[in-house]
Amino acid sequence: MWEAKASIRIEFPSENRAIVVLDALKPETKESPRQRVRVDVKRDGRNLRLLFEAKDTTALRASINSYTRWVMVIEDVLSMTESFEAISQ
Repeated sequence: MWEAKASIRIEFPSENRAIVVLDALKPETKESPRQRVRVDVKRDGRNLRLLFEAKDTTALRASINSYTRWVMVIEDVLSMTESFEAISQ
């Protein structure tokens, strides 16, 4: 059934940052009725491991692209928030 698989590990500067990113990604891992990809996100200290299982390589690639973009956007927002907090102190 699941023809293509991939595992990606992302290391963050702190355990707290990894927790925040994990919490932001969790809603995206919920199953939909016509799902071609299953994604599991786990945290180990400062690391997140994204485990992808897909019905085909096209779905796998698209899912990996989506998740990595989401992680980059979350990181950008967190960095901007930290910058604003530093300025206001």
